[in-house]
Amino acid sequence: MQTQQKAESDLLRIYGRMITIGLVLVIMAVIGAKYFFTLPQIAARGLEVDHARFLNVLVMARSQWLSLGKPPQLQLNWEAFDNSAKETEPSVVDVNGLGWPQPKQLNGQGCQDLWQQLMGAEVDNAGLVADYLVKDNSCHYRSHNGDSLGYQLNSGRVIFLTAP
Repeated sequence: MQTQQKAESDLLRIYGRMITIGLVLVIMAVIGAKYFFTLPQIAARGLEVDHARFLNVLVMARSQWLSLGKPPQLQLNWEAFDNSAKETEPSVVDVNGLGWPQPKQLNGQGCQDLWQQLMGAEVDNAGLVADYLVKDNSCHYRSHNGDSLGYQLNSGRVIFLTAP
């Protein structure tokens, strides 16, 4: 009789462990699903974050331009905090008469280069496509999800538009 009770006790312990493991797996599955379903939403906000950074960099560049006596060019030096990164030479960006950074060429490649100079990152790495719009005299950066950022070269105005 004692062996019967021991066997039943062992069986109940095993069932209890199986139920516990099952509950833990269900909880992990729910948390994992929520995490993976929110990743695209977080990734889609990339240009929104870059918008704020772009505005800050433009204001810093213009402030530097004013403090240096309004030179026609600014020397920008974005240092990486990574010790393994080799020393980069400072980039020189042209500035218009109002102090707003300008691309060297008025085309898509010039806008790509301007983004790289100001943001310290390639347009491709940010998942953006750069175009130059002649009618507005502006650089237009578009993300894969349809959000866009426009930088008007004459006035320094930055317009952020979200996809519908």
